[in-house]
Amino acid sequence: MMARQALSLFKKDLLTELREARHVVSILLFGLLLLLIFSFALSVDPDLMRKTAPGLFWLAVLFSSLLALDHSFRRETEEGQWEGLLLLGSDPKAVYLGKMLANLAILIVLQIFLLPFLMVFFDISPTVSLGVVLLLGSLGISALGTFYSGLTASFREGHLLLPLLLFPMLVPLLLAAVHATQFALVQDVFGQQAAWLKLLIVFDMVFLLGSLLCADFLFDGA
Repeated sequence: MMARQALSLFKKDLLTELREARHVVSILLFGLLLLLIFSFALSVDPDLMRKTAPGLFWLAVLFSSLLALDHSFRRETEEGQWEGLLLLGSDPKAVYLGKMLANLAILIVLQIFLLPFLMVFFDISPTVSLGVVLLLGSLGISALGTFYSGLTASFREGHLLLPLLLFPMLVPLLLAAVHATQFALVQDVFGQQAAWLKLLIVFDMVFLLGSLLCADFLFDGA
């Protein structure tokens, strides 16, 4: 039952985003703009650009993801759809999962869009292991970001509160993602990437399970 509700909400959100394509386009263009700014700022030192590329890429993804996360629950709170979800007997965990999967899909699209520009701007070549890192990092951002988005959506200035709550919590995940990305782009002779991948998996499990257990709080502001 919960899986069916989550899948229905996931499809609904994706269809809504497709109808309002300008929102997704704005997320993609914002991420591209950040990469452009970063590349221009470091263009005087190509070696430094390659070394800092993983960190700058994840910063672009994180800042761009705020546009998707803040928008995630905004429609329900502004149009009074929370009451409808409650009356339909929607499971808060299903609501959270559906929203989280939709945000994850947007982040994956964003990263696929940014990767070619990352290769050109910073002169790097992607690897197979890089895809695993991007998926695990996106899952962690989506898992915790969706939960905090639900908590702050009912506040008038929730869009300002969201990054204040989210950024400090994501610091460990971002550090692991940056290091894992760094080793994915170079020859990892000593297999150091494996340790960072394990950390990413742990962070993802903690964020996802913790958010699911606390999903009932998403309806407190309804």
